[in-house]
Amino acid sequence: MGGITCSEDALEFILAGASAVAVGTANFIDPGTALRIVEGIREYMQRKGIENFEDLIGWLNIG
Repeated sequence: MGGITCSEDALEFILAGASAVAVGTANFIDPGTALRIVEGIREYMQRKGIENFEDLIGWLNIG
């Protein structure tokens, strides 16, 4: 299947240039999904020393 189901999924899109992601069906399966995704992104930012979410957007853009 596809879609955003975890913070790793969301980060893939954000690092590639997305400024937002949508969590759909995963919320029906587990209503806590969105909160865990946000927390996972926060933890990633802390590990990498990134203070602003905007700094993540397009980070992998090599162009």
